[in-house]
Amino acid sequence: MKNKITLIFLAAAMLISLFALTACAGNSGDTERKDTGLELVPAQEIGDGRVTFRFEVTDDTGTVKAWIVNTDRSIVGDALLDVGLISGDVSAMGLMVTEVNGLTADYMVNQSWWALYINGEFAVTGVDATDIEQGKVYAFIYTIG
Repeated sequence: MKNKITLIFLAAAMLISLFALTACAGNSGDTERKDTGLELVPAQEIGDGRVTFRFEVTDDTGTVKAWIVNTDRSIVGDALLDVGLISGDVSAMGLMVTEVNGLTADYMVNQSWWALYINGEFAVTGVDATDIEQGKVYAFIYTIG
């Protein structure tokens, strides 16, 4: 009986510690990666405007760079095009991003492409159809396959 109580106490203490760590890891400012919380990446301010959002790029080596984008645009893709962080080809399906922060992804060469994420989750909309929402982190991750 004493062992059961000790185990229950230890499990409860571990859960409380886990919740406390999670709460402390919350939003601590513009340098925190919102998608994983594993590392702090300083963000450079870029652009002009009243609307701001955080934009992160994970390149082909896994290096993460971040910006605070200032804009008067309402669509993420428009803002990123304006500040020169992305470029691509426009088709009937929308903007196909081929270059992010100077790095080209070419599916025909090595099956690489840019994957868009919002708050760490794969986006269900294209960058040219994604509204800027306060507090969200938008990211492109260089992806192969």
